[in-house]
Amino acid sequence: MKNKLKIKVLLGILILSFAPLFSSAHAASDVKEGYDENTEITVKGTVVEVMKGMMMGPVVVRLKFDSKIYNVVTAPPWYLSQEGISFRSGSEWEIKGSKYFGRDGNVYIIGRQLKNAGSGQALVLRDTYCRPLWMGHRGHNSR
Repeated sequence: MKNKLKIKVLLGILILSFAPLFSSAHAASDVKEGYDENTEITVKGTVVEVMKGMMMGPVVVRLKFDSKIYNVVTAPPWYLSQEGISFRSGSEWEIKGSKYFGRDGNVYIIGRQLKNAGSGQALVLRDTYCRPLWMGHRGHNSR
């Protein structure tokens, strides 16, 4: 009986410890639905958390703007590193992107342009057709 209880407790802890990974993966699956220019907004806020994407998934940055928290879907970690971008808790960023509500009920922004308010460092993540710059454009002649 004690062993069954221990197993249940360990399973519960394991599931809870992986929950942030699942929400980040969930955000990545929502992004595949596309970027919508009609929902573009610009927010300036403070980074409260950085969630690394699974495998090739994007880094999701939790940004506090006024009293709201936005989950900003950026780019794969390798691309951000290649471009010299890193997010730190407490840093201020200005984000332009497409706002949507994820299947988990949270507010997300698919990042198009990022600008570090402190250093002025900026990065464009999507081209004029809203396609991710890290993916290349083989065979993409139209939106």
